[in-house]
Amino acid sequence: MRARLFAILAFVFAFTATSTAFAHRGSSKHLLVEPTEEGARIRVEVEILDAAVELGLGENAGDAWLQGRDADIRAWLAAGIHLRNADGLCEVRASDEATERLDDSDAARVAISLVYTCSSARPLTLEDDTIFANDAQHEAFVRMRFGEGDDTFVLRRGRQTTELGAPASVPALLLRFVWEGVLHLITGYDHMLFLLALLLTVGEKAAKESKRAALKDVGFVITAFTLGHSVTLIAAATGWVVLPSRLVETVIAASIVVVAIINIAKPDSRGEMPWLALAFGLIHGFGFSGVLAELGLPTRARVLSLLSFNVGLELAQLGCVALALGPLAWLATKPGYRRWVVQGGSVVIGLLAAFWMIERALGLG
Repeated sequence: MRARLFAILAFVFAFTATSTAFAHRGSSKHLLVEPTEEGARIRVEVEILDAAVELGLGENAGDAWLQGRDADIRAWLAAGIHLRNADGLCEVRASDEATERLDDSDAARVAISLVYTCSSARPLTLEDDTIFANDAQHEAFVRMRFGEGDDTFVLRRGRQTTELGAPASVPALLLRFVWEGVLHLITGYDHMLFLLALLLTVGEKAAKESKRAALKDVGFVITAFTLGHSVTLIAAATGWVVLPSRLVETVIAASIVVVAIINIAKPDSRGEMPWLALAFGLIHGFGFSGVLAELGLPTRARVLSLLSFNVGLELAQLGCVALALGPLAWLATKPGYRRWVVQGGSVVIGLLAAFWMIERALGLG
């Protein structure tokens, strides 16, 4: 009874936690920072929906409100995005360029340029106080352009400040991309649910056969998934193959539904899991590449940065598998494991993934 109660509570918690969060991260903005003799120039690209919410117009404002509101958008961004040095805040003004609407991404954006005049004291520090208060998952992708190259940063809630100094060393840059890979996997709830769905039935293998047999099984599945997503991650990040984001995200959700259905209908069918992991790993790789598309691979150590991101994905993936395998193997020794954990858990996972699939296919998420 305790095992059953534990399983029920665990999956209710998983359902409620993930159903109140996005399968991926929230909105984003892009900041391109170019140093000038007087200070810096920052081109800001922000989602139109975010701008409407921040200006008090609500999520259903549409796009018509943009007409004649250039000054409001500029004033809002200028008041929230700061540069400072040892002498204090730099003076900021919006450039005279017209506000630009961008429709070449999944979310329509508006772009403006801010011009900062600072004293001679260096280095400069960038502070971004826009949107984070209303969207805890919001991310600001910052690209700092130097004469000899560029550098990239990601600002997140609670870490909304970065120093704009010299380009990071190659080792520091690679560590940054390893961390981004780790973060992307553990905050990508759909990727995590896919891995969990693949692992649910392995607990029975550990209980009926041996932990060694279970580890061998998991090794095949994880290797296949890694191979699949590594191929398409590299292909997408280097621009060899590009697929529409909505299609990719919809198929990722569908992949979870498929594995959940197999767990419910044929829980003894472990032999086909590596092939499913390989096939759907190819699709998940395109999903992993999305964050790289926003972060942008630096011109320095481009290939090494890509590989470091993939290393981060693998480290996080192995860590998650290691954490899940022990509890699943223990639960499999208790009565009702197949009914409550494998099949019951797969029902919850499948329903949630089906919701995501429909939402993404219709462009609602």
